[in-house]
Amino acid sequence: MARFRSHSLPLLRQIFSPLLLLLIFIITIHPSYGYQAVEPMPPLQFDMDFLTLVCQQTSDSNFCVEKLSNSEASAPWATAVDIANCALRSAQGRADEARSLIVSMLQDSATKINQLERCQVLNNRVIDYFSSANNNLYSGSFDAMVEDLNKAASATKSCQDMIIPGISSFWELANMNSDIIKFCEICVVAREFFTSVDHD
Repeated sequence: MARFRSHSLPLLRQIFSPLLLLLIFIITIHPSYGYQAVEPMPPLQFDMDFLTLVCQQTSDSNFCVEKLSNSEASAPWATAVDIANCALRSAQGRADEARSLIVSMLQDSATKINQLERCQVLNNRVIDYFSSANNNLYSGSFDAMVEDLNKAASATKSCQDMIIPGISSFWELANMNSDIIKFCEICVVAREFFTSVDHD
């Protein structure tokens, strides 16, 4: 019986062998197909660009950046609300410190009682304003928050105007008051950067 030889197999080899070699060559030289060494991920770095942008709109940008650069306000995902929140918490902290200092100063008969008592009343108001501002921030009542912050800054400034030069403890209180006023300003400035998403 006659046997028929198939000539298709050698023909296929002739066609596909060059194609296979070409495919291997492409895979070898093309970076998207070939092997690439896996580079380690760079360490996470805080993105200061947005924080700096906000701080540059304040009266003391160096203070703003310095005080908030190590907080979540400088994180890459930080929003204007985060910056305002950090500044508000910092202001509250300084107001609490001022309250403790005033109490300590009132126990010292060498200090001027009248001015300190008035500063104590003002400081208590400031703490109440900050509590209200914090509630308004979280409830989305941003205009009311700004109003609270302006009142807190104004009350702190009134105490600042009564600071008596030459008494070291008063200078310490003056520094605290100055920080409170600047933190209030940062909050108010950050408010201008809130987006429509923050209002939802």
